[in-house]
Amino acid sequence: MERYILDTNIASLLGSQKDGSTKILEKFYKLNDDDNIMVSIVTLYEAQYGLENSEDKEQQKEIKANIRYIEKFFEIVPLDMKEMIYFAQLKIVYKKYTGINKKSMKKNDLDILIASTAMAKDAILVSDDGIFEKLAEIEPRFRFENWLK
Repeated sequence: MERYILDTNIASLLGSQKDGSTKILEKFYKLNDDDNIMVSIVTLYEAQYGLENSEDKEQQKEIKANIRYIEKFFEIVPLDMKEMIYFAQLKIVYKKYTGINKKSMKKNDLDILIASTAMAKDAILVSDDGIFEKLAEIEPRFRFENWLK
């Protein structure tokens, strides 16, 4: 059995006809029956922010549908104390590896929190976001796959 956590950019494709959604579904069909696919609560926070921040009615409709789809079909992973440790460790190692400044580093906090959740749940993070490739290079405990490539 393998465990997967879908990052926001992957979860946002679910239940849609957007580019990439077919690749995600194809990957789902190739998984074993006992594999577990989850979504971090942080992803739903990001989706809700996108919904509230959008002025485009069609985009709002798509985001609402996506949130309902995720809630209906996937286990939502809450945050707990274990993520706290991984978050600090990942943030420090990423900052040292990239030399990123403090202000820019804050922009990555939610991504690092989602990565921390994947580590805490011993899951593979599925994303198309470059920060996770870097994290996988520098942190051997962090597992990552890009299902869009």
